Amino acid sequence: MTRLTRFTDAHAVDLWDRRFRWRSGERLRDRTVDATWQRVAAALGGGGGDAGYWRSRYAAAFGAWQILPDPRLLRRAGTERAVPPLRAPRAALNAGAFVLEPGGARARFDFERFAAVAALAVRLLDDAAEAFGADATAPLRLEVGLIGLADAFALMGVDYLGERAPPLAQSVARSLALGALQGAARLARERGERGDGAPLARLWASREAPAVLLDAAANNRRHARLTRLRPQPSLARLANGASDGIEPACARVGAGEGATTHALRTARAAIAAAMQPWIDAPLRTRP
Repeated sequence: MTRLTRFTDAHAVDLWDRRFRWRSGERLRDRTVDATWQRVAAALGGGGGDAGYWRSRYAAAFGAWQILPDPRLLRRAGTERAVPPLRAPRAALNAGAFVLEPGGARARFDFERFAAVAALAVRLLDDAAEAFGADATAPLRLEVGLIGLADAFALMGVDYLGERAPPLAQSVARSLALGALQGAARLARERGERGDGAPLARLWASREAPAVLLDAAANNRRHARLTRLRPQPSLARLANGASDGIEPACARVGAGEGATTHALRTARAAIAAAMQPWIDAPLRTRP
């Protein structure tokens, strides 16, 4: 098995070992975290002729810390333990993994790759719903989320408290939404309807998007929701201690830099307001 994953945080290793590593009695089944990725990917890859391709895509995205899959899948998919019914399967894209030339003057966000991985995350969660969903006929309510936004800012030299943060966050949210819808449109054509997609169409009607995507949303009878941003502390910790959701990276933006709690809350509120128009569900942050 090719090893792709690099742990850089001891707490992340400990979390994986305690919560997500598969043990069967006295037998250690997941010898590496890459075995965990392969296990989950194999459980979701389906049985069609292209199943191997998608399994490899999922495992590669996990190993690059680009997608963190639903904790329920990490714990149980591909093991002897049944996965509980997934009424709203979730995954998180790690924004910090999409910064090109980080830390330098040319550091920038790779919006194209980010959108492509958002589309992949929709397929992953559609597969999860097909394999472990609670209802085989209801439209799918997926939760493609986000971690590591503050880390991405830091890698690009963008101050979380500054004026550049909200518009950049909005661009990230727009890229997430557009990529997710592109992935959903392909799946709707491939896999057919699952009820009424009107809620998703209504959301997209108010967004400034290419006409072809607005038509895709209007014609989607498979997905009722694609994106939702909320705290996902276990996935953030597993991703080498990434910042959680859209929260500030408090270890790096704190009192030592003159940041007050009020200033952080004000900045977070501005970032949330900038992103919300492109997110399907009300955006949740920590109190």
